[in-house]
Amino acid sequence: MSTLALFWPHPALASIGDPLAGARSAGSEVAGYAGTLLGADELLERVERRLAGRSSATGANAYFAYPGAVPKDLASASASDLIRDVHDPGDEGEGHGELRGAERGSKGLTLHVAEAFDLARTVGPASYGHEMSDEVISRAYGAEAGQSAGGTDLARLAAFAPGNAALGAIRSVAGPLVTEGGAWRAAFALAEGIRSLFNRPESIALLETLYGRNGEGSRDLDETRWRRVLDYCADGNLRAVLDEYLFQLHSENGGAEVGDDELLALARRAVEAMTLRPARYVAHDTTLERGDIPLTARFALRYGGKQNTDADAKSGARQGEVRGAFNSPFAPFVLASTSVGQEGIDFHWWSHSVVHWNLPSNPVDFEQREGRVNRFAGHAVRKNVAAAHWADALASTDARAWRAAFDAATRVDNGLGEFSPWWVYPGPARIHRVIAQYPLSRDAVKYERLREALTLYRLTLGQPRQEDMLELLAKRGAEADALPTIDLRPPGPSRT
Repeated sequence: MSTLALFWPHPALASIGDPLAGARSAGSEVAGYAGTLLGADELLERVERRLAGRSSATGANAYFAYPGAVPKDLASASASDLIRDVHDPGDEGEGHGELRGAERGSKGLTLHVAEAFDLARTVGPASYGHEMSDEVISRAYGAEAGQSAGGTDLARLAAFAPGNAALGAIRSVAGPLVTEGGAWRAAFALAEGIRSLFNRPESIALLETLYGRNGEGSRDLDETRWRRVLDYCADGNLRAVLDEYLFQLHSENGGAEVGDDELLALARRAVEAMTLRPARYVAHDTTLERGDIPLTARFALRYGGKQNTDADAKSGARQGEVRGAFNSPFAPFVLASTSVGQEGIDFHWWSHSVVHWNLPSNPVDFEQREGRVNRFAGHAVRKNVAAAHWADALASTDARAWRAAFDAATRVDNGLGEFSPWWVYPGPARIHRVIAQYPLSRDAVKYERLREALTLYRLTLGQPRQEDMLELLAKRGAEADALPTIDLRPPGPSRT
């Protein structure tokens, strides 16, 4: 039940532990777990004050029995109905996500969800959103009610549990057409995708590396594992990550108001990026028999190639899915591609660095490579907007913090008007260009020639980079201040 508590969106506790609301009320940013502004410790204190530290139950039982664990319009739903909601009924293939297979239709998950519903109904929907009385606490938690031993767990779950982070992010893109039940269903689907990330062996190893391996018995190990997940979500500010990701996905769809079905589809799109299953490829050895060599890879595939076997087709590691996974804040974090990846594909949502392991022969191909990440509303632009307008987002009452930040960016008057729109917003974050240099390489000389040609190429398009342009002029002996200029002002009484 402790694991389910992590990934169960609790509407009431999510509102109490909302880090964005806490930051806005405090007038400062929500830092990581060891932050010095409104860090996790201060956020926990705020949550504890609202919860009154009144639970002596274990974290999981206290969590589910706290009033408001289930939206009113889902009070009569069954556990199996909610679990079916997590998966797209129109997508039954084996290759789409890790939520299929063992987790799909899991009896254990169904039993735990049913038990959570029973605990929630112990309090009853009439208590939704209200603090628990001593009588309710005693009935829900047992005879030792009133002590504060479980309060910290409850507060940390309210503030940092992935399920509540998912619900907060879902609420940030939900419009007036979305019901409470619809938001909960979408958040539960999103949280189950996050759960699959933490179930990966590499994620378990990462948590043990960061927070140590505690607990010798299986029970102790389970207890420490779910607390490690909370620590990791607090340190990485999972809520902020999901807010930005869902804002991006919503913007890609045009930013129109969504209803319950559209919101669930949005959540499922995010889940697909998190739950890409490993693909099976078959190589052949060098013997006459050409024996098979099976290879398993979660993200790697022949970019631009076709599946060769039925097994490969079932693996589902399609180009679009791998691209969607890279265009998310989750793994994979590095994309290695041949030149086929240099044109017509967007990689800018979560990347602003390009490493050239070799150089093309002409500036057009070079521009195409960097154009994959140097695009409209890319990662570097969002970082600059956030750095300049985070205070505006905190001062706003808009549930979509990113919309508030971009609205503030559009209102900035830098004296250049529409010649400097927000989508080329200046700031500390820039597109990184890294050139791999190795002994006896001719790329160093080739790079200088390419830079000069690239500057002239961009000049013909009317989009030169100012630094490169000035450097090119200096090499040719021209002083920037002495250059002739074109006066584009309209004719006036004193001008002809």
